[in-house]
Amino acid sequence: MLYLIKPALKEVSRPGRALIATLLALAPAAIALAWRWSAGPTHFPRELAYNSLESGFVFSFTLVILTVMLATGVISQELEQKTIVYLLTRPVRRISILLSRFAAALLMIVATSWVSTLALALTTYGLAHLHGSPVGRDLLILPIGALAYGAVFLCLATLIARPLLWGLLFAFGWEWWVPSLPGNFRMASLMAYLRVLAPHATQDGGEATDIFAILSGLVPTKITAALSWEVLLTVIVVAMAGAMVVFSTKEYVPRDDAI
Repeated sequence: MLYLIKPALKEVSRPGRALIATLLALAPAAIALAWRWSAGPTHFPRELAYNSLESGFVFSFTLVILTVMLATGVISQELEQKTIVYLLTRPVRRISILLSRFAAALLMIVATSWVSTLALALTTYGLAHLHGSPVGRDLLILPIGALAYGAVFLCLATLIARPLLWGLLFAFGWEWWVPSLPGNFRMASLMAYLRVLAPHATQDGGEATDIFAILSGLVPTKITAALSWEVLLTVIVVAMAGAMVVFSTKEYVPRDDAI
C-alpha cells in the first residue's frame, strides 16, 4: 500500500494546501510573539499563553479545520474532479485506495499540528523552560484527535454527497458549543474527551466569568481519562470500519457540485 501513499501525499501537499497548512501552523506562535512583545519579557505569562493558544487554536481550530478539509476530500475531491470512476476501476482493492489516501491526509494533519505546537512552545516557554511543560503530552494526543475526527469525517464522506458542508457544521457548530454545555451533553462531543486527555488551564483560579464556564459549572460531569480513551478508540474503530464497508460496496458517480 506504500506505493499508493506517495501520490496521495503529493496530492494533499499541493502548493495551495501547503500554504494554508503553513499559515495555520505558524499563526499561534505569531500571536504569542505579539503577546510577548506587548506584555514585555518579565510580565509575559508563558504558561497561560501556551495553554490558551494550544487549546483554543491548535486543538479547537487547526486540528479540526484541517481534518474536516482533508478527510472529506479523500472522496469528494475525486467526485468533483470526475476521476472517481478511473480510480475505482484500477486493479487495486478499494480498501487499499481509501486507506492510502486517508493515511496521506492524516500525515499532513499531524505534521501541521505538531509544527504548530512546537513553534508555539518555543515562542512561549523557550528552550530553557520546555522541561516540565505539557508539550510532550500534547504531541501524543494530537494524532489521537486527528484519527478520531478523521475517521468520523471519512465515514461521512463515504455516506453523503456534501461531506465538507456537514463536516464544517459539525466541527464548528456541534463541537464548538456542546463541550461547554452542562450535564451529560458534553459527553456527546469528541473535543470534551480530548480536553480530558490534554487539559489546558486557561484561568488563574479566579471565578468563572465566561458564559461557557458558568454553564459547565451548573451541572458538572466527570469524564475520566480511561473513559476518554475508551470512547475515542471506539469512535475510531467504528467509523473506520463503517467507511471501509461503505466505500467497498457503494457505487459513486462524478458530480459537478460535490463539496
